[in-house]
Amino acid sequence: MPFRWLAIPILGLLAQSPHAQPAAAPSETAPVTSTQEPLPATPSRETQLRTLIDTIQEVEAERADLSRRLKRATDPAEVQQMNEQATQIAGRRKELQTAFEEIATGGASSAELQQKTETAFDWQQEIEDLIRPLLDELKRLTERPRMIERLRSERTLYENRLQTANAAVAHIEQTLAAAEGATVKKALQATLERWQDHRKEAESRLQRINAQLERLAAPGEPTGKRFALTLQEFASGRGLNLVLAIGGFVLTYLVLGGFGRLTGWLADRGRPRKARRLARVTALSFKALTLILAFFTATLILYACGDWLLLGLLILLAIGVLWGLRQSLPRYVAEIRILLGMGSVREGERIVYAGVPWRITSLNVYSTLSNPLLRGGTLRLPLDRLVDLQSRPHAPEESWFPSRENDIVILDGDIHGKVLVQTPEVVQVQVVGAVKTFAVADYLAKSPRNLSLEGFAVPVVFGLDYRHQGEILSEIVPRLRAHLEEQLEQQPFRPHLKDLLVEFNEAAASSLNLLIVAVFMGSGAEYYWPIRRFLQRTAVSACNQYNWTIPFDQLTVHLPPAQS
Repeated sequence: MPFRWLAIPILGLLAQSPHAQPAAAPSETAPVTSTQEPLPATPSRETQLRTLIDTIQEVEAERADLSRRLKRATDPAEVQQMNEQATQIAGRRKELQTAFEEIATGGASSAELQQKTETAFDWQQEIEDLIRPLLDELKRLTERPRMIERLRSERTLYENRLQTANAAVAHIEQTLAAAEGATVKKALQATLERWQDHRKEAESRLQRINAQLERLAAPGEPTGKRFALTLQEFASGRGLNLVLAIGGFVLTYLVLGGFGRLTGWLADRGRPRKARRLARVTALSFKALTLILAFFTATLILYACGDWLLLGLLILLAIGVLWGLRQSLPRYVAEIRILLGMGSVREGERIVYAGVPWRITSLNVYSTLSNPLLRGGTLRLPLDRLVDLQSRPHAPEESWFPSRENDIVILDGDIHGKVLVQTPEVVQVQVVGAVKTFAVADYLAKSPRNLSLEGFAVPVVFGLDYRHQGEILSEIVPRLRAHLEEQLEQQPFRPHLKDLLVEFNEAAASSLNLLIVAVFMGSGAEYYWPIRRFLQRTAVSACNQYNWTIPFDQLTVHLPPAQS
């Protein structure tokens, strides 16, 4: 029972102590009690150093005492606990020594002077060393504001901890002064010493933070002047390096590229197409070499200027470009094969693109296709559009389009019109006084029949009754032909007539059919329908003049004889 009575005030003190909970993260703020004392004034540098020396001596004494007790200890558990305490004391002493050096040197530390010497080759370390200047430069640009913000946040945290430690020490001292029992006093004294150590640590850390903030927050140049100096420094430093690198790249590319084009033009004149293939291979190789040399020139300029930031960015850009080419490299190889004349598409041959035949005038990054029968019949296509196509040699008798402008065509067997305009996109046809526009694909799908190209023939089948069976071959055919020739002399399309054919065609079920075929030149294509009507009209006129009977479909029914 008395032990429980003694534990109550001790548990209450531990509950009020901020160290009764887990240590707060640096970004958290420790609770502040209502018994906080005002912060002491910042001591001088000598006082800070003297305090650190005293603290280091106390830690040394504590470590010596722990070492003596460790030699006498025999219990393994006790030895392990003492080793852990020794590790903590060593870390605390190292931290105090670092704090002493930073205050004494104005923020520098001997840890910065320690360097590691690498003996074995490590490619990961080499890449890290290559990128490290870039990262260090970017970090340096934002180091000052980030450092100030972090130190201010950390100072607030340790100020709260110091206030909490002062309040706890004051409260423990009051409790210790009122305590009477030796056991309680001994426990309170040990607790007081621990909290005094916490207070010293917080004061020491605050001194270091204040020294660093004082160094970082030193007054500088005015904002406008600092901005002007920054621009001047950029223009005379990294900006100048960037201009020199870009200028070296562009100058190298233009000079070598112009020299390569001039050499290729001189070597390409008057050579046959097969002989020009080697020249094209040489020109493409020279372009690739020009690009590599231009990039090497820019890299060499940045290396000579010692600008590791821009050099690292340039190398990362080159690595990114090469990594991006990894997926599209096979297609680029196919395009290069076409450029070299070794692919499925070759210069000067015939190719079908969008349903229309084209001549490949030139192959380049942007290739040129031409069709002489289309208005505006020249296309500039990127090389990747031709990778999946195939070309073939062009035969002299092949046409580049089914029609030409002003030609007379028949579409789907019944649409008769005159082609007004035909372009790579549309074809406009004048049909019965109106203009009808077709997409090229729709126009070609209607199987246009060109009457103006090589001429045309108009066939007409005309039937006569079976009563003329005896005279149809010997008399009717010559008379009908003569009648047609006589009537043709009066028609406007007579000058375009090439041949007239009148022959017996067949003996049909109800008539004897004659075949009339009038063959005209292409210049008379506009009279196509008048010619058909003329042939039908003239055949009927001949029947009226010579009393020939035109039959009609008959149905003959045969009945069985009637039975008596």
